[in-house]
Amino acid sequence: MHRWARDARVDGFTVAIVVAFVVLRLVATLGSPVAVFNDSPSYFDFRIWGGVRFPVVTAAYSLVGDHRAIVDVQAVVGAISWSVAAVLAGSVLPQRIARSGFQVAVLALGLTPPVTRFDNALLSESISISITVVLVAAVLRFACYPTTRMAVTLFALAVLWGFTRQSNAIVLVAAGLVMAALGGSRADRHIAWRLAVGLIAVAVVGVLLASSTSQVQEYNSAQILVRRVLSDDARERWFLDRGMPSNGDRLLVPPYANRFGDPAVELQEDPTFGPWLRDDFPRRYLQYVLTHPVFTITTPFGDDGALTPLAVGTAQYGRARAVLPGVAGSVFWPSTTWERRLAGIAALAILGAGAAAAVRSRPRRRALAGAGGVVLVALANLVLVTHAAGWEYERLLVPTGVAVRVALVWLLAALVGGVSVAPASAPPARALRRRDVPSSDAAADPGPRTPHASDGSDSSAAIEAGRAPGRSGTAPAPSRSSGAVRMHRWRTMLPRTSPID
Repeated sequence: MHRWARDARVDGFTVAIVVAFVVLRLVATLGSPVAVFNDSPSYFDFRIWGGVRFPVVTAAYSLVGDHRAIVDVQAVVGAISWSVAAVLAGSVLPQRIARSGFQVAVLALGLTPPVTRFDNALLSESISISITVVLVAAVLRFACYPTTRMAVTLFALAVLWGFTRQSNAIVLVAAGLVMAALGGSRADRHIAWRLAVGLIAVAVVGVLLASSTSQVQEYNSAQILVRRVLSDDARERWFLDRGMPSNGDRLLVPPYANRFGDPAVELQEDPTFGPWLRDDFPRRYLQYVLTHPVFTITTPFGDDGALTPLAVGTAQYGRARAVLPGVAGSVFWPSTTWERRLAGIAALAILGAGAAAAVRSRPRRRALAGAGGVVLVALANLVLVTHAAGWEYERLLVPTGVAVRVALVWLLAALVGGVSVAPASAPPARALRRRDVPSSDAAADPGPRTPHASDGSDSSAAIEAGRAPGRSGTAPAPSRSSGAVRMHRWRTMLPRTSPID
């Protein structure tokens, strides 16, 4: 336990803030009213194939059963997950002040209302947020120490995360591509590429599970139609020219921008509009997205897209006690326009500083790859949610917002205090032999090849040439090739211990 704490860089201050966080997190959530919604019953229907909801949440809800017990378990799991994430991601930050500052900031984020409120809501967000924060910490750790053990841990977390919600499984495709592109140095690339293939395989399985039922897809299609097509004359005309029934507007009860009025249900149940919506609209909307790149790219970042909900968060779901000053919530989840602009400038400044520092520093290059990869996947999810869901962007993007904030705070700490990474791998031994083995004439010479190896002194060079340490130089040991000497030097440079995997 002592060695684990040392390798994880866990000191007394870390223990104190983790304990304080756990207490405050439970105070914020335990005992608050349970929030039940129209789609909450669907999370108790556990089915691997044909289920409306994905199996991770439905399995947990079906196993526990009682509503109060479920929200209590969500609170405890959230407290543990955020604590593990703070320690895991902080283990590669060697500078104590930077590491402690990162851990305090991350744990404070875990106490903000947009995060804690979901612990008391019978929805998938609480579990998704808990898995997301640990997954991001594992990604940041893997960027610095791309070991096989860490890759297996990251893959297991990705499986849980991908089978929490349909959109998560699709996003794993982007995660796999980013992992393959930013997978580290040549020596570590084979681990990153295998992990990337695994992530894409999980995504394929998730897409197959999502295709086993059309209920979610049909409902989202109706919402997108209301929000994106029927609200714009030019887009409506484009779809009418391609076979959309003309009675769509008459089926909606104004104002159909009110998400809780569920105007999409009217479209689904209409005998004329419903069949076209189910059979033709997904294909037509994909065609529109592919043939209108300006609309596709700009919509997620405009007033009608998901960027603002990503920045603001939400306070509409569940209840939680406030355990931090209101300014803490404003720092992480800005509500006003100028606060959002300031937060955007800060995020761009951190990424820009990370890119500048990565030019000459290998550790900071790894740090930028880890945090930048998380941001890239978050942007992919932002586009996906905008074009695949009609409403509830605030709820769907809270886990993504958490991931971006953790990655940026960690990158800032790495820029301030540095980051430790795995030692650069040596060239393969076969390559060393090809490059360094002497010619046949030189190989016949039994004399030592290292300079000063035969001068009778007890120097480090003589020791590396093969002499026993501390003995006289009268009986030289068998000579080594320079390639073997280099391999010996490289091995002796490796640290005895490294942060935990």
